[in-house]
Amino acid sequence: MSSPRAAFTLLEICLTLVIGVVLILLAVPSVRGLFAEQRLRESFTRFEQMADAARLRSLRDQKPCLLSWQRDGIALLSSERDKHGDPLVIDRLGFSKDEDFQLERPAALVEKDKPVAEWIFWPNGICEPVVVSYKGPAGRWQVRFDPLTAHGTFLSSDTL
Repeated sequence: MSSPRAAFTLLEICLTLVIGVVLILLAVPSVRGLFAEQRLRESFTRFEQMADAARLRSLRDQKPCLLSWQRDGIALLSSERDKHGDPLVIDRLGFSKDEDFQLERPAALVEKDKPVAEWIFWPNGICEPVVVSYKGPAGRWQVRFDPLTAHGTFLSSDTL
């Protein structure tokens, strides 16, 4: 008499595969969301480091510094001039083709239809209060920067 062999039935194997596929399908959106959040956080960190550099430079040199929004990125400008009379570019935060940083200056005394896309940091470490909005492939965020510390407070953040 032959003894029965221990083995899995076709039904058990199929059921295990179906459960595995369902678990993978449930996990993929969560992992994708984590990566999007990480990219969004990195975009804020890059911008915040640029703002910190402007504040520290203005304190160190005891001269105003400026973050200037340009077509291809944001430039950190010194109040010193080069030989052509243009402000010295200290650093630059480049935009990728799908990124957009917008600047709102709620306390600015400029015409609303011609807003100047510049954020000034004075020699005493104080900066102009601003709201910066970011939109990119990972999502969007909006942050209000405190004039005394130049640290940001999130107003909103969404991953796409």
